[in-house]
Amino acid sequence: MNLSKEKMWRSAERALKRTEGYRWNREFGQEENYELMYVLAKGKYPRARDVIAVAGYEDTAIQFHPIAGDGEIDLWGFNFERDLFELLQAGYEIAGMSLDCHAGVWYTIEDWHDGGIEQEKGMQKYLGYCKRNGITKEQLEKKVGYAGMDAMTMYDPKADRAKNHKDLER
Repeated sequence: MNLSKEKMWRSAERALKRTEGYRWNREFGQEENYELMYVLAKGKYPRARDVIAVAGYEDTAIQFHPIAGDGEIDLWGFNFERDLFELLQAGYEIAGMSLDCHAGVWYTIEDWHDGGIEQEKGMQKYLGYCKRNGITKEQLEKKVGYAGMDAMTMYDPKADRAKNHKDLER
């Protein structure tokens, strides 16, 4: 399947509106609802099950496969370490992420950067994505009111390059 990152994001937005959690909130007149946080894809031509989307609402998050359309999974105790960095470390790539979500990831890095992050390779892959896509502290401050540390100080370009070279060799 050859989907652009933009098409994956749009498919995820449409699929989100079909999820049980989203429909329930809308049916019961909630003013706010789940919002798409990020979309991940595995491989250059991901299969339907290799595209994962995560949406959040208040203190809850759901994960679903927007292309496969096979329902949603409640992510109890959602955290970026397990639900983002671990997947990145397992070979997934970021197809898209909201700026609010980036701010949340940066706050997590700030809180856990003194040895609390176990998925170091996944975090480096995430920071490499930020570097390549112009996600900066200044941008997050201006657009979403981010007020934390500059997570890019944790970026190790050598770790990111080594990972990318291994991928190119395959």
